[in-house]
Amino acid sequence: MNRRRRLALALAAGIMPLSLAGCLLPPDAPTILASAGGTGPDDAYVVHSRAQEGEVLALLGLVAVRQELHLLNGRTFHVTAARNPQTHETRDVWFDISRFYGRE
Repeated sequence: MNRRRRLALALAAGIMPLSLAGCLLPPDAPTILASAGGTGPDDAYVVHSRAQEGEVLALLGLVAVRQELHLLNGRTFHVTAARNPQTHETRDVWFDISRFYGRE
């Protein structure tokens, strides 16, 4: 099992690895990851900063390739094309950035 997969499983189990002591995700990171799948606007990860987007992608074992801004029904989203470095598969990951967009 790779390091990122172990890390994601540890977070899901409520274990905070020492390497995440300075992590930008809030203490309820497992809740953020468990509450959404990032597959569309109704299933987007709700994040509080661009840095959190990167943290979520890292926990999922993905690397951002490109990003688009979408405005839908009064909400703002980043749609990130992300690649799995092991399989080279690419998928879109949706982030609801309404909480911080225009405020950073």
